[in-house]
This record gives sequence, structure tokens and C-alpha cells, in this order.
Amino acid sequence: MSENLSALSFRKSADKNLFERMVEAAEKSGTAAQPETVRALGEESLFGDAITLGAVSFYDFLKMENAGKKVFVCNGSACLVAGTQGKLHDALGRHFDEKEIGHICCLGRCHQGGAFQHDGQNFSGQSDAALDALFSQSSRASSERGPTSASADQPALSRDAATEDRYAVVSHLQPAQLTAPFPGLAEYYEPFRALLTKDRDWLSGELKDSGLRGRGGAGFPLHFKWSSCRASAGAVKYIVCNADEGDPGAYIDKYLMEQRPHSVLLGMMVAGWFAGAEIGVLYIRAEYPDSLRIVNAAIAELRAAGLLGKNIAGSGFNFDLKTIKGAGAYICGEETALLASIEGQRPEVRVRPPFPTVEGLYRKPTIVNNVETFSNLHAVLTLGGAGYAKIGTAQSTGPKLLSLDSHFA
Repeated sequence: MSENLSALSFRKSADKNLFERMVEAAEKSGTAAQPETVRALGEESLFGDAITLGAVSFYDFLKMENAGKKVFVCNGSACLVAGTQGKLHDALGRHFDEKEIGHICCLGRCHQGGAFQHDGQNFSGQSDAALDALFSQSSRASSERGPTSASADQPALSRDAATEDRYAVVSHLQPAQLTAPFPGLAEYYEPFRALLTKDRDWLSGELKDSGLRGRGGAGFPLHFKWSSCRASAGAVKYIVCNADEGDPGAYIDKYLMEQRPHSVLLGMMVAGWFAGAEIGVLYIRAEYPDSLRIVNAAIAELRAAGLLGKNIAGSGFNFDLKTIKGAGAYICGEETALLASIEGQRPEVRVRPPFPTVEGLYRKPTIVNNVETFSNLHAVLTLGGAGYAKIGTAQSTGPKLLSLDSHFA
């Protein structure tokens, strides 16, 4: 049955995928589980009511219980252990009815505590006085806009009102990898432009020499995974970035997407060129609204520079990127559940084999890696595979980012 659903979803393609339609349907009321919405989505996709309801009812931000929620208190373990959330809930209660206060999993503000999301923005470490000022401003903005003009593109709160997400970033590598300042689009993408003039077998050798392993947890050799997708038969292939990092205390992906977004995008473009894919999808969790905004801006920069689209740099390589906003489901951090989610199916883990490099998104050959893995490709291109392998250890080459959220010597 799931294979048939994948085929039906493929008709709409990644550009008009069913899952995004579900998320859009929930934006006004907070849920996509109303009978009329489920029926409309089921008819449009040919999934039917039961399968569609089974999918939307799985997600925190699509299910019926989310209707009417206006502010979401982080229930990640770091915030709970910090002891800030009870006081925060009481403070929010001065501005919202209890039924308007919901919960949300880790916002990646583990270093500050007191984290919450409102109107598509994240906040943390706010004093009671700052909260009162924040929501007084929100009330004024809502009144000025009127009851029907609010949208995701016009948040009620000014970004200037939010406490910035600040944390120290320290590198023990010289020159720094992953944390180096961005030199500008032209310089940063010069290794990619040079790659387009080379043979794919050349990159295959460099990847093998690098010893790069996936940073998503399993540590799977990247060369083996990418080569498997490249060798798989099929005219349509996909590159998917798993940006559904949801482990409390871990905000590595968040840092890269918000402060080094082009490192992620370049890695996906390299994967697309190597495997013969033309579409790259970043599945970014809804708990990271800043990541979505910043990555989308970076994608727009690439399009304006002629580095995305048809015949990139006259190479004959066609490739484009898009983001998909998650809807609150921790299981989507597992790659096959994430692929099922994009297809509009209930995000449940699929039996393997076949692996995604053979049957992935829409049952087409797909490379799935996480944010940090893709971010390592720039270093492989600039240092060469052997140079990259000199960093780290023999069994785990290359740089590694760590999140430290307490007192460490």
C-alpha cells in the first residue's frame, strides 16, 4: 500500500508535495484535522479520508488538539532541568488563556532556558518585564493589522523585540573548518564551479580518500552511500537534507543553517552533481523558524547568482533547492520516516532493504544526509580527500561540532 501512495504522491512532485499542503491548511486555525480539510486533501491526492487523517493526526502542529494554540512553551529536557518553564508558563498566563498555551519540543535555546515560540518566532531568557512589553507590542500590532491580515510573512512581533540567540563558538582547528567566516558567494563557491569541469570519478576518489562518515549518528561511510545512489538505475533522483535535529541539548544543525547556511547548500549541490539528481530538499523542523528564513534567503542568493536552475555555469548540470517545514514529529529524524512525511504519508519507519539510495523519496534513488554531513563537503573540495583525512582520527576523519550546554573544563 505505501508503495502505491508513494507513486500517487510522485504525481505532484516534490515542488507541490502533499505534506506542504497539510501544513498550509493548518496555518489559520492550527490544525489540518477538520473533516472538511481532510476530505479536500484526500480527494486532491487520491489518498482518501482515512489515510489522510492518519497522517495529519500524527503531527503536533496538525492534529486537532493544536487548534487555537497561540504560544508554545518549550518542553525540551534542557529547559525543564533549568527550572524556567513553570515560571514562564505563569507569565504567559497573564497574556493568554490556558487553552491558547501549547507545548513544543526543543527549540535549540538550551543555553538560555525559558524558551517559547510565538507567531513564528523563538524567544528565550526573557524577564517578566520583557515578556509584558513583548505581548503589549504584539497586541498593538495585531490591532493595527486587523483580524484577517496576519500571515507567516508578516509576524506580529518585530525581530528587534526578541532576545538574540547567542552562544560562544570556538574552533580548535587552524585554519578553522565549519566555523570559518563566510568569504562571500563568489569565493566560497569557486571550488564547486571548478568541480563542474571535472569527472565524477575524480570526486569519487576524493570522497573515498577523505574517509568522511555521516554525522547523523550511524556514521555510515559517505562514499559508499553516494556511490550506491549514483549507480542506481532511474532518470529521477533526489537529494534530501535531514534537518529535523530534535535531540535536546544539540543545536549543531541550527548553528550551521543559521550562521553557515551555504556550507549545507554547497554540500547538497555537490551530491546532486555526483549522483545525477536535479532536486534537493531540506526538511527543516518547525521548531527552527530562523533556520527556515535564513536558508530560504541563501537559496535566493544562489538563484540570483545563477548557481541554481538550468545549465549551471554552462556545465549542463540542472539543480534546484527547496525547503519543507516540518510539523512537530520527533520520528522524522529517522530518514525513512522523513521521506514518508514528505510524501504525505504517516511518518513511520520503513523496513530496509531496500535502502533510500535505491528506493527513497517517491521510491526513487535518494541520498539522505544530515546538515553537518553536507557541511563537510566544502572542506573535502578545498583540502582534497587526503588532506581532509588528516583531521580527526583514523576511524572518524574530519572536523566535528559539539554542543556544550553546561559547565565544562
